[in-house]
Amino acid sequence: METYYIKEHVLSANVRTVIKDIQDKPVYILVGRWGVKGDVLSVYSMEGDVLATVKQTTYAFPSRFDLYDRQQKVGSLGRLFSLNRDIYLVKQLNWLVLANVGKQSYRMYSLKERMMLMNKHTSFQGDYYKLSIINKEVSPICICIGAVMDYWAKNNEKNWQTVNSFLNPKPSYQSIELIRKK
Repeated sequence: METYYIKEHVLSANVRTVIKDIQDKPVYILVGRWGVKGDVLSVYSMEGDVLATVKQTTYAFPSRFDLYDRQQKVGSLGRLFSLNRDIYLVKQLNWLVLANVGKQSYRMYSLKERMMLMNKHTSFQGDYYKLSIINKEVSPICICIGAVMDYWAKNNEKNWQTVNSFLNPKPSYQSIELIRKK
């Protein structure tokens, strides 16, 4: 099992992110950006070779992402449904991702075998995601999927903040005056 650490606030940000192993040595670099249809995020080896890419194919709900392993499309990631937990499917690879967005915990399965476990991890250096991946060959694809999960979690959080601000507006000076007059 391979273990990697990625800084939490930069995983889905539009910056270059260094992915380190358990000995704190850089292993991969994550480069790209999100937000517009066609945007791409890529995992590079330390030698500069593109190992995996995730490309946003739709921006509207439900958003979809295509996964590429060394320039060859291997799957498509999309949300199946969301109740207490979110469930995602990676078509063509037949991988299932179970997400607890509130706890920032993600599990990915291929049939009955767990492929990846991604949890929030706190150390003296800050907040990280800890990715435990079953083997090194699928690590770049799993890192791409982890970046998408973080992206969806951040967007979901922003959407709920918008809904909550609409449902529970802050009282304005005028509304307080109206309440006092009654």
